[in-house]
Amino acid sequence: MINRVIALISKHVMKVFLDSNIFQHSATTYRTSVIYFGGAKPGESLVRRGSIKTIHKKPAQGEELRKEIECLPKLAAKLKQIEATLITDFENIYSEVHKVGFSELFYGSHIRYANRPPAFETSLGVPSWLSSGPTKNRFHNFLHRLKNPRFLELARYAGGLQGTCYNYNQLADAYFLWCAEVNCADYFLTLDFRLRRSVSKAKGLVYNPKIVTATELLAELNNSRSS
Repeated sequence: MINRVIALISKHVMKVFLDSNIFQHSATTYRTSVIYFGGAKPGESLVRRGSIKTIHKKPAQGEELRKEIECLPKLAAKLKQIEATLITDFENIYSEVHKVGFSELFYGSHIRYANRPPAFETSLGVPSWLSSGPTKNRFHNFLHRLKNPRFLELARYAGGLQGTCYNYNQLADAYFLWCAEVNCADYFLTLDFRLRRSVSKAKGLVYNPKIVTATELLAELNNSRSS
């Protein structure tokens, strides 16, 4: 394990894909506002933002998750120190940035857009009639239509295709796992313990990015520096 980290640091810049829950748990406050589309009165703009409300997050209830969240600031600082490349998918940035602002994403870290996987089609910023599907969520409709074999394989292991109905949260997990793989990430950083267990221990699945939590990655980085 230690040799793996040493090799990554010495040979090339470490690349880490950030799952959406990393942004969610590294933010202490969320800003929410209602967006109105279409002018209701003469002279009104087509897109209007309602009043902004700040919501302070409550501490996580589980001890394991609390330890991971408390580790995030230290991990962000460590990744900055070694100049690791941090990437995430456009959908993650789009969904989180209007809540916390760019400057607050993962404690002000520089986050790059990941390259899009094959057969990608834009799911945001288009009229709803161009993103029709079984739900009102455009990203979920995009996932519903995505039939790439590798995505479907990851979706099965992530739990997105269990039963007769799609589980869109798990389909999103599979999509982000796929993004990390396509972008040759060294690590997939997540605080989703279930996802980590189901993919890391899956028999018959070859997945190169190592799925780690915050404490695991920080421990590897610290051990590599001290050895």
